[in-house]
Amino acid sequence: MVGLSGAVLFGVLRLAYVFFYLPLRTTPQEAGYGYLEILSGQLVGTAELVLLFAAALLAGTLALGSARHAVAGRWRDAVSRPSRDTLLRLARRCAFAALATVLLCLPMLAWILGKEAQRGTAVRNIYLLHFAQIPVLAVQASTVKVSWTATMPAGTPDLSRRKCLLFLGKAAGTAVFYDVATEESLQAPSAQILLTFPHTATVWDSGCSE
Repeated sequence: MVGLSGAVLFGVLRLAYVFFYLPLRTTPQEAGYGYLEILSGQLVGTAELVLLFAAALLAGTLALGSARHAVAGRWRDAVSRPSRDTLLRLARRCAFAALATVLLCLPMLAWILGKEAQRGTAVRNIYLLHFAQIPVLAVQASTVKVSWTATMPAGTPDLSRRKCLLFLGKAAGTAVFYDVATEESLQAPSAQILLTFPHTATVWDSGCSE
């Protein structure tokens, strides 16, 4: 049962990564997100999201129940504390509802963010609350400038001349990029290039409109 639950959880989390990188014409594996990377980068954040949402649902359910009792004039029931069994039952229901909601919304959110990156918006490590740093998706499509540190291999696109690049990740010695202007997925040997990440929220700030 635990193995099946883990497989389902990984499948949904991987689907979110697939949805993010699909508009950018690459795959999670090409960007360096395999089984271990997805679980290590996503599992804790997903658990925190589920717990936060479950707590909000439980608090809302209890508040709604108290309000109903108050409207009906049952003031003693409105201010009394529910029994332990009732609380446990409500907590389980809220936890399942929160888990289902989070797992349903993650792929949808990933697709929306992937389309934003496709249009030139830099995306990296999405958080629900910046002050609390609750991770939602550990993906990246970062504005980047590329320069060669060795002779450019024959047949490799000259990334140093590209002004609209997003860095998507790397795997097996190969770095993956997306050119917003040409809508191309590009690759280069990661050991032969130097990456510079400007502090911009969009690749258009780096000269794509010129």
